[in-house]
This record gives sequence, structure tokens and C-alpha cells, in this order.
Amino acid sequence: MLIQLPLKMSLRDDASFETFIAEQESIALVLSQLQQLDNAQYAGCYYFFGESGVGKTHLLQAACRFYTEKGRQSVYFPLANQQLPLIPDVLQGLEVTPLVCLDDVEQVLGDLGWEKALANFLAKSRVQGHRVLLTGQTALTDWPVASEGLMRELVSIIPVPLAPLQGERELVLALQRHALYMGFELPLKVGNFLIKRFSTDLQELLAVLKLLEQASLVDKRRLTLPFVKEVLAR
Repeated sequence: MLIQLPLKMSLRDDASFETFIAEQESIALVLSQLQQLDNAQYAGCYYFFGESGVGKTHLLQAACRFYTEKGRQSVYFPLANQQLPLIPDVLQGLEVTPLVCLDDVEQVLGDLGWEKALANFLAKSRVQGHRVLLTGQTALTDWPVASEGLMRELVSIIPVPLAPLQGERELVLALQRHALYMGFELPLKVGNFLIKRFSTDLQELLAVLKLLEQASLVDKRRLTLPFVKEVLAR
């Protein structure tokens, strides 16, 4: 029996594989593998790691959304969320779930109870042929593992490093994909303007995009460059 959490967690509206942009071909390959639901060759545990803002949570929630749309069960736990009463027992029985996502797994490392539960869960999930997605900021070799059980499991985890988007072209493409997902088009001129006006931080740019979307709906106007400049000057 799966443990039921008392707190309902919802996925971000923009979390999908379609809105994720990665410069590395290796990332695109991994995302393709994750979308092959019945291919046992791509089962197992994947660990996405990198600095804050590279899209780790986005990927986990995108995977959950994909599984839900395909009628498959998935579970997402944000381990850094202090408002959730998460204890090691939350992993008990989860090996029967086709997809389990543990965000910020480093939050529980060093705790023997958590490490034992995590090692047992990973081993059982692997036997079931299911997928586990983990995220963190440091490489596997830098994990402060305190238990032998989890140390043995590290060899079965596939590390996937994520890097922030650097080029303006990739950032504009990411913004355009998010805009299409939200239901409107973002002209190239507007995307380039936003990057020059604000920053190359994707999360900051997405917050601006959300503001522009609301203004477009209220004023019933398309996101032309003059209109965008008008909104941002208010």
C-alpha cells in the first residue's frame, strides 16, 4: 500500500518536456529515453545535478506530467520542503510505482535512517524495472554518504550533469516554447529585448513572461515590441 501524504502537491503548469531546452545533446538523449515507457533498457535511477536554476525540478515534474498523461502512476517528493512531514518510511512500498521523483535528495544524505530506506528502495525499484529520478547540486562522488548500503547503490545510479543556458538563442527558444505552452506567441524581437533588458537568468525571464501574459489578456493585445515596452514602463 502506498503512503498517502496529507498535503496535496500540484505540478507547475509549465513543467513539460516540450518547454525544457538543453544545449547538451546528452540531455536530449536522456529525455528521449525517459519517454520510452516500456523499454526496460532505460529503466533505473537517473541523477540530475547542477547549480540552482538549471531546471532540475522542471525535469522531474515534466516526467511526472508525461507519465500521468500516459496513464501511468508517478510520485514527486520535494525533500527540501520543510513544510512536508517527510520521514524515511515514506519510501516504503514505492518500488511498485513506475516513476518516483525525489527532488533535492542531498537533503537526506548523512542521515542513516534515510540512507538505509533510500538504498532499499533503489534496489527494489531496480528489480521491478521502474524508474527513479533524483536531483541535487553536487556530483555523486561528492555525496556525504554515511552507510555502506547506499554506497553500494551509487554504482547503479546514472549521473546526468545539467548546465545553465548560455547562448541568447537558446534562452529565446526556451521563452518561446514556454509562451506557446501558455497559449500565445513570443516574437523573436521581443525575446531578444527581454534578455537585453533583464538578464540571462531563465527563471527571472519566465517571471517577466508571466507578467506580460497577464497584461496581454487584460488589454487583449498581442505581444508586440511596442506593447511590451509600454507594459514594462508602467
